[in-house]
Amino acid sequence: MKKLISLILIGTSPILFAQVGINTANPKATLDVTAKKDSTTVEGLLPPRLTRAELTEKGNTLYGAEQDGAIIYINDASGGDAQSQRQFIEGKGLYIFDAEAENNEGRWMCLFCYAFI
Repeated sequence: MKKLISLILIGTSPILFAQVGINTANPKATLDVTAKKDSTTVEGLLPPRLTRAELTEKGNTLYGAEQDGAIIYINDASGGDAQSQRQFIEGKGLYIFDAEAENNEGRWMCLFCYAFI
């Protein structure tokens, strides 16, 4: 029994510490996405896309310290509210969650936005 458990642990340990590659057999980072580079494939990385109204529905406590650094794309800022964590969401763009902002309540901060403030 001990030998079986040892074999299972030894066999699965490389999996536990593996890097993940998409379109590559040799990932160079924790997550390595390599383009296919053919003329018929659309390349890019799409973050989660939400409206400010959808983010408002999630409330002010869903995102916290464990989500520090999360990135989303707001594709419509006309709905919802600009209160609490959404205070600085004024237009379309990429936003990053800063969990330590505003006395550790957290705020969505503009990473690259199209709003004219």
